Amino acid sequence: MDKNKLVIRKKTSIWSRLRRMILLIVLWAVAIYVLTINLCFIFGIYSDALVVNYSLFNLSFHLYKLLGNLVIAIGGVIVLYGIVHIRNLKRKAAAHDKNNA
Repeated sequence: MDKNKLVIRKKTSIWSRLRRMILLIVLWAVAIYVLTINLCFIFGIYSDALVVNYSLFNLSFHLYKLLGNLVIAIGGVIVLYGIVHIRNLKRKAAAHDKNNA
């Protein structure tokens, strides 16, 4: 049995790809906006809107700590899910090879 035939290929729908694209664009836009606000404050460029946004995105160290812990937790969940998913795929491939042998 050819191992390439065991690869599960699923074509994602256009709506799923659009949703992912929009989500990534929004996330990058927010990240660039926060970075721009911080750079403006570093270089001494101030305006009322920048002060409001700076205080909104830089509330406290506690918020950054909470956000960092959330990123680490989500990363851990993704890694665990990936490990379990790969093991299941290997188990299915082994069972498929056993049935066809």
